[in-house]
Amino acid sequence: MQEGQKSQKSQKTDVICLTEIKETARKLLPRDSILRVLILSEPDQLPRVVALAKVEIFVRLLHQELKP
Repeated sequence: MQEGQKSQKSQKTDVICLTEIKETARKLLPRDSILRVLILSEPDQLPRVVALAKVEIFVRLLHQELKP
């Protein structure tokens, strides 16, 4: 296997830990927040590509929840 293929494969299998995001949601978001429920329902670890996509959605939902 070539070096470029190795690094691509390792990037696909990288795992992101969501425990800090989950703890922040638990502390800062109200109990009835849909975003809080969504974040806390996620597993503690996700593959990098999945986690990054979900964090992008979390940020969009947070902006919606913070609108006056």
